[in-house]
Amino acid sequence: MGGDHIHDGAWTRLESTVTTIRDRLSTGSRPTWLTGLLIALLAWPLGIVAFVPGLDYSWMSGLFMGVHDGRGFGSELIFTYGPLGFLAWPELWYSWLAVLSYAYSSAIYVAFCLTMVWMLRRSVGLLAAAVVTFLFLVTIPDLEELPLLLAVAWALAALRSDRPAAGLTLLVVGGGLLSAIEPLVKLSVGPPTVLVVILGLAGARASRRQWSLYAAIAIVGFFFLWFLTGQGLGNLWDYFSNGKQIISGYSEAMGIDVAPAWQAVLMVAFALGLVALVPRADLRDRRARWFATALTAVAVYVIYKYGITRFHPSPVSLALSALLGIFLLIPWPRRRAAVFLSASVVLGALALHTYPTPARLDVVANLTRFKESAELVVRPGLRQGHIDQARAGMQAAFALDPKILAAVRGKRVAIDPWEISVAWAYELDWSPLPVPQNYVAYTSKLDRLNAAAIEDPGGPQVILRNNPGGLLPLGGARSFEARQPAWDPPEQGFATVCNFTPTVTAGTWQVLSRIPDRCGEQQPAGQVSAQPGKTVTVPQAGRNELVLLRLNGVAIEGIGEKLMTQLWRPAERFASLNDGLVSYRLVPGTAADGLIVSRGPTLDGSDGFEQLPEVKNMKVEGVDRTLEFDFYRVKVRPQAGR
Repeated sequence: MGGDHIHDGAWTRLESTVTTIRDRLSTGSRPTWLTGLLIALLAWPLGIVAFVPGLDYSWMSGLFMGVHDGRGFGSELIFTYGPLGFLAWPELWYSWLAVLSYAYSSAIYVAFCLTMVWMLRRSVGLLAAAVVTFLFLVTIPDLEELPLLLAVAWALAALRSDRPAAGLTLLVVGGGLLSAIEPLVKLSVGPPTVLVVILGLAGARASRRQWSLYAAIAIVGFFFLWFLTGQGLGNLWDYFSNGKQIISGYSEAMGIDVAPAWQAVLMVAFALGLVALVPRADLRDRRARWFATALTAVAVYVIYKYGITRFHPSPVSLALSALLGIFLLIPWPRRRAAVFLSASVVLGALALHTYPTPARLDVVANLTRFKESAELVVRPGLRQGHIDQARAGMQAAFALDPKILAAVRGKRVAIDPWEISVAWAYELDWSPLPVPQNYVAYTSKLDRLNAAAIEDPGGPQVILRNNPGGLLPLGGARSFEARQPAWDPPEQGFATVCNFTPTVTAGTWQVLSRIPDRCGEQQPAGQVSAQPGKTVTVPQAGRNELVLLRLNGVAIEGIGEKLMTQLWRPAERFASLNDGLVSYRLVPGTAADGLIVSRGPTLDGSDGFEQLPEVKNMKVEGVDRTLEFDFYRVKVRPQAGR
């Protein structure tokens, strides 16, 4: 019998040990953080990447060059991203900026991994939390919205019924840091992130002391970083006001619809369903439910709008993946764990089906990626070697003719229309227009800012122009997404004709050199009212003359259309030229700025750079109101030898 007692005691101790381990795996903090770190490493997606010529890498290079050169964001450089925008893109344009961007991206990624495991563990246990987090991380595309999702997670953690002891403190401190940094990274994500944190604090009934601490971290941190990046008080207003122009113009000008209709239905249903389900989560009280619903709606709208405006597979996949991330972070009650996990699998499969990407299931490759990027971080010489190699590769790809280089060396250079990474590749004296890539000047205000920089004798001395699209009959060259380059934007295009002239052309590159303004006053040349789809005859320019069109009625107007723009996207506007021979997309916000529609025979470029359209007649479609065609003639002083 003594043996039986010993056996029973050993069995009891074993049961106690197993129970303790299980409880720690379910509720303990140390296993949670260790598990989160392990998952982050096994799924590691980040590297300090190489780059190639192209539209996207060019604006990324502009972010790095802008910070490196100490330019004023919002005044000298206007874009969706701010003076810390480079933090979102770990790339080797400049050595220490690459380290900073990699460190920040890594910190956000690791914090998100830890937070997701922590949040899921409280609903489904540590093992399931680890598996779901790993599968989510290795199958989704890279998400720019991770800071926004992180703010949502911390806010929901502070609002859940079983709020951890440090939950509200994490929202105060972590949310304060995000509120300081993210508005300087990306304007379309930073302010919503701040709003999510504030709603979370309000719903969690933060004390005055906690509000004060949050405000101190957010406000002091914001201004410290603003000044640290070389910004001043003088361009702070411009940063937000001109940034608003970029964001609103994006919704009006950049909408496309090329993905299957079922994906739009899925996205709308997912977004609305997600907001509707939040009150069913395991939250503290009625107040917490209201604020959790509100902050989730803010994040969902930002993500949904990104996916539905540029409605093609990549943004749709990114948006659905981010919505799935929010779904996983909601504090679902334990009793609904099975339903929750089943729904996650279905939603994840649907999100991945929109844009299948190779899953990063090879943990050895993921760990190798971490090792290689960490080695770049700690070895400055290796980084510089990669930069030198990338610069040589870019020069080989651009292959600028020596005549082109001789014409731009030692001069202030603007790049047209978007390949601004050429300035980095050849270490030119980059003198960007305020909106450095033409197609982003979506509104009349932004168009005017660029035109003013063109007209300013203290602006760029030369423009290095690339012709990426080839020619179309009687229509000039095709530019970004079927737009007319001389209209993209139009006032800047007119100012360029008046203040610059081609001097060197070689291959696909051309140098335009500054000249005194050669254009006279705009003189009325007729007005026509027409319904959409009706053909209008265009007055023809004489020798040394331009004809401009101010097209009214194309802008986003009325409460209904503005609401449609915010909740969906507006109808695309098109100008069909010369009996339908060629068609161009119109930007609603700049169509009244003065489109060049006819020009004298000596006023355009040559050798593949014939940029100005020769329009005999045109019709406009995509609106449902009467259009006003106001034509103007402009005399242009001829140049010597022309």
